[in-house]
Order: sequence, then C-alpha cells, then structure tokens
Amino acid sequence: MAPPSSEDKGTSRSASLASPDGSMSFREGKVGFLGPTSYSAVFSENPGSLGTGFPDEIEDAPDLGPIAPERIQQGAEILALLRDVPLYEKFTQRWFDLCDGILVMQPAYRIWIDELWSEFGRLLLEGNPDQLRNLSELVWRNTSKPLKVHGQMTPREWAKLATGRNLRWEVVGVILTLAGLIAINLSNWDSIFDNIRDRFVDRATFAERMRKASEFCLCFCYEAEVLNDLYVCFMYEDLVLVECLKGDAHYATWQRTGEVCDAIVAMGLHQGNKVNAETPFFLAELRKKIFISAYGRDKQIATFLGRPPRLSYRYCKMEPPLDLSDEQLWLQGPELDVHLSQLDSNGWNTSGNLCRNTWLRVWFQHCRIREDILEIALGSEEEDVSYKSERIHLELQRLHASYPAFMSVTPEETLNSSDVQVGPGFGFARSEKNMRQLNALFTICIHAGIHHTEFLLQRAMINRRNAGYKELIPISRKILKLVLLAQSRRDFFRDFQGDLIYLFTVHGLPTAGVLAIELLKQEQSRQYTPHLLPRSETIQDLSVFVSALATVAPGEGNYYICDQGRRALKRVLDQILSPQAAPQSSAVGDGSGSGNGGGFDEMSLYFPTANDADFLQWLENVEWDKGNWVNPPPAAG
Repeated sequence: MAPPSSEDKGTSRSASLASPDGSMSFREGKVGFLGPTSYSAVFSENPGSLGTGFPDEIEDAPDLGPIAPERIQQGAEILALLRDVPLYEKFTQRWFDLCDGILVMQPAYRIWIDELWSEFGRLLLEGNPDQLRNLSELVWRNTSKPLKVHGQMTPREWAKLATGRNLRWEVVGVILTLAGLIAINLSNWDSIFDNIRDRFVDRATFAERMRKASEFCLCFCYEAEVLNDLYVCFMYEDLVLVECLKGDAHYATWQRTGEVCDAIVAMGLHQGNKVNAETPFFLAELRKKIFISAYGRDKQIATFLGRPPRLSYRYCKMEPPLDLSDEQLWLQGPELDVHLSQLDSNGWNTSGNLCRNTWLRVWFQHCRIREDILEIALGSEEEDVSYKSERIHLELQRLHASYPAFMSVTPEETLNSSDVQVGPGFGFARSEKNMRQLNALFTICIHAGIHHTEFLLQRAMINRRNAGYKELIPISRKILKLVLLAQSRRDFFRDFQGDLIYLFTVHGLPTAGVLAIELLKQEQSRQYTPHLLPRSETIQDLSVFVSALATVAPGEGNYYICDQGRRALKRVLDQILSPQAAPQSSAVGDGSGSGNGGGFDEMSLYFPTANDADFLQWLENVEWDKGNWVNPPPAAG
C-alpha cells in the first residue's frame, strides 16, 4: 500500500462532508455538550413545566448504508499493516515495561492487542484481499455505533467494547500510533530496529509510516462521526506523534491541538467528570487525565508560538486526576480502596513514587498559572500588570508549598543516589532497574517546568516594559543547567530521545539565548557582572549546549528549530570569543536594572520576548558585527 499523503487526508475528509447518505443528519443528532446558554437549556431545566425536551444523546446510530468501495479498500490496506502486530507489540512492550501509557492505559492496550490477534491473527497473516475488505467493512460498521457505558461497567468490559469482533478504527489507530511514538523515542542504534531495517530502512521511516496510517484512521473516525473517550485518547496520542515528527512549530501540530480541544469541549470534559450512576470510577479518572493533558498541551504550544490559548480555566472545572498509576486505576473493590486510602487529602500518593499522573498534576497546575502569564504577555489590556505579576508570584509560592515532600528531591539527587525509594510496583517504572531512569527524567522535566513558569512570567513583564531584564539571568542559568544535566546522561536516557529534544527546544533554547545575548552585550559594553553571570562558566555551558543541539539529526520533528538555534548561538559565541570593535553604548550603565540606562533594562526595550519563535528569528538575523543591536535606531514616528 502506498503511504497516504496530506492530499489523501484532505480527500478523505472532504469526501465525508460530500457524502449524501444521511451523514449530516447523523451529525446533527450527535450534538455533544450543551451549556446553560444553549438553545435547549430552558427545556432541559424545566421538563415538567414545558412538557417537552431535547434528547441529550441518541440511543443508536442510524445505519451507514452502503459504504463506498474506495473507503472499504482504504480500510483494508490499513488493516493489512496489522499483520505486523507481533512487531508492534514488541515496541509497545518496551514502553510499558518502563512506564504508564500517555493516555491509553496499559491493561486496556493489552486487551485490545490480545483480543484482536486472537480473533483475526490468522486472517491478517494470510492477507487475503477479500477477507481484508470484509473485515474493513466490519470495522467501519463497528465504528459507527456508539460505545455504551454504564456505572457498573468494569475496565475490562469497557476495553472489550472496541476489539475482537467489536474492533473499531479508534483502536487500530491507537495501535499504529503507539508503535510510531515508541519508535521515534528510541535511539537509532537500538537493537529493536534490526527487525525492520529491510522493510522500513530506519526508525524515522517506520514512525512516519505509522503516522500516515494513523492519519487515515483519524479520517475514518471523522467520516463515521465518532465522538467518545477512546477517540479523544487516539486524537491526543496522534497529536503527540505529529509533534515528534513535524515539530512544535509546524502548522499540523497547531491544527491537531485545536481539533483535540474542540473534541474535549464537545464532549463536555471541560466541565469535570465526577463519578455518578452512569460513569464508572476508572472512566471518570481517565476523562480528567484527558482534559488536563489537552489543557497543558494547549498552554505549551500557545506559549511556544506566542498565540492565544484555546482552553481557558475561566470556562472549565479544573479537576486533576488522583495520583494513581494505570494498574491501580484498573483495580476494583477492596483492592482499589486500599490505594485510595493511601492518598493524602490533596490526592497525592504517600509512597513517594512518581507515576505519569504525578507529573501531569504538576504540569496542569503550572499551566493554569501560565494562562495568566499569557494574558500579561499577549493581552491588550493596559491595567496594572505589576499587580497581576505579584499575585502570580504568590500563587507560585503557595503551589510549591503544597507539594508533598518527595517532590522536593532534586534531579541530581535522583541521578546520583543509589538509595532510591521503592514502593509497590515501583511507582512510575516497572522495575528497580528502570526506576532511576524514569524518576530522574520526570524530576528534571518537573523542575525545568517550574523554573520555566517563572522565566515566562519575567519575560511577560519585560514585554509589557514593567520589569528589569536582569531577573531573567539567574532563572535562565538554572534551567540551562538542568537541560545540560539531562544531556550529560544522554545514554542513560536512551529510551527517551524525544523528551531530550523537548528539553532542548522548549526549555534550553530560550534560556540559552538570554544568556548569550547578555554575554555579548557585556562584551560590547565592557560592563561585566561576574557575580550574576560568570563569563567563563557561561561560555562553557553555551558551547556544550550548541554541541548538544548539533546531535539532533534531520528527520527529528524539531530539527529545524534546533538547527536554527544552534546556528544563532554559534554566531553569538563567535562574536564573544572573537569580538569586533564596537561602539560604546551611552545607554549602558551598571546593570542594576534601575531603569536609568542599566545594562539589563535597556535591552528590554527591543529584545523580542513575546514568543520563542520571534526570538529565534531575531537571534538568527541580527547583524552582530555592526553593533547596531546595542543601540537600535529610534522607532519611526
């Protein structure tokens, strides 16, 4: 099968919209979440008085009617890829041996794989075209049916609703997406790729093939007009794969983020998901995890690109999931009650273990604050932003004080100490061997994220010309040190190459740029602040970071960003180590940040701080050797 292209995606989606067989009436029947200002609110609030109402959900989807032969054929070609399920299982086993799933829970994935292979393994291996087309039509019809959930449903029953004879395109897409995600995060030299080199050349080619196939599954779900928890999980994990392969700044990443946010609002997940008579406990927790993952991803890309976020806490019930692992969420009855009783009053685990939900809870809380920071940086209001900034500082202090004691362990302590705490199931990692690797990585990401929130607040204040530039220096140094710590143990983090590139791009580049600019500014002005920015140490750190950026190879999603930053930083370092004669700036003072021509504040008047993309563009295009960046010309008018 030829790999699908972006044109294929467009054709698939446009064809679904043009389909005359009742597709639009079906869409109108699946309205989704309706809030208190909706057209039906007065009826639903007063059903007895008005004697009528609007149905919240349809019981059964209307029959799709004849499915277009080309759609069945496309589905058959995607299903033919499942003959390699044993290979995909090998990839995913590597991941689940290490940690929890991103959104898809490991026990559910195991049921999907086992039931699929048990039911259709022989058919998939034989690859008979007629049988594959029949299977494709079955999957199409299964996907068009709603997933009916009830409050007493067990996790296993929920998982079996979408596999075996009930196989759906959402599950096919999850299997392909996860295989691609894990492949792109492993090292090029990993022995697991020995089995695919003959057919897929390398890991990047394999991951891209999985992405294109999963994109077809997304289009199939779109055409079948799916809207359920499983579909949103698939959408989110596909978004992560697109981000890894195309980069944070690519339009496809921005577009997919918007689609995930739209689906979450349409499902009403932004309004919280308490356990009730119709919602089993595990599904309520999964929905919280879906929401905070999307909310955090929305703030991350909005910050990186300097664009308004799509989801706002002002319209959402901000409810993080409990600090439980996948296996714990899969338990029932007394076994589950034991783990629930071990949580503290704020929902944190008391065993001192890090699981994915631990990291998500911290990320979620900081992204809530980052939304306020984005309002300062990107907003148009001219009110007193200093008051807002002080309130955010207090909120950050309160937030950090609320963390359990085990969250205060530093990344250095996690990496260097052999006396790691081991609890039941080893928390996030699946074995003691992997525990230090996982805990160290998550601790670095958590601490870098905490400092980055402070960094973003200071940049936002500079953007509104209400703060001193020098406050960025110590924060930038802390973040860059954490990034370099991760880089120094790159082999140790061999199974998480994507996370390392994320650290380089999101945390490393902006902070390294701030330090490089300040070093060059001091070199040009001959005004040094060794107590704040030690010259030799900073040059060494920047040189190591430039070398780290050079290890990001073509084919990685953020290669262009890393290469752009590497070239820009290298130019700055060349100017620092081989300075040209430059005019002295009369505006340069003692660097005190007092606002009267100090070395830091003067930079804030024209240094681009609104977003990282603008910063990189500016950093690369400045004519350093002419010195006009120190004394910029006055603005027109």
